[in-house]
Amino acid sequence: MIGTNRDLAAMRDAVEYELSRLRALKSLPGREADAAFIDRQISALSRERIALTAAIVNRRAEAAKDVVVFSRWVSGNGVLDRVVGGVSAQFPPVYAHQRSL
Repeated sequence: MIGTNRDLAAMRDAVEYELSRLRALKSLPGREADAAFIDRQISALSRERIALTAAIVNRRAEAAKDVVVFSRWVSGNGVLDRVVGGVSAQFPPVYAHQRSL
């Protein structure tokens, strides 16, 4: 289950690490054949990073209100439902190494 903003920030950091790794991999010589696949992965991870950032910002905005609606806070006002398929969903494989730390 996704819990705190710190969990979301750790997930975002894992995505950013994976993005930098893919960009470095793409720049290696001899990777021209894999370039389209790597571009698709980079695009998907970029969208995920944007969604995680939006969820953190939405959570902070909701938490700043006088009366916090927990369902809006926990889902980042619906953003997380699109990222991981629901708040109680398991972490996707890209975050597996973060969970083991």
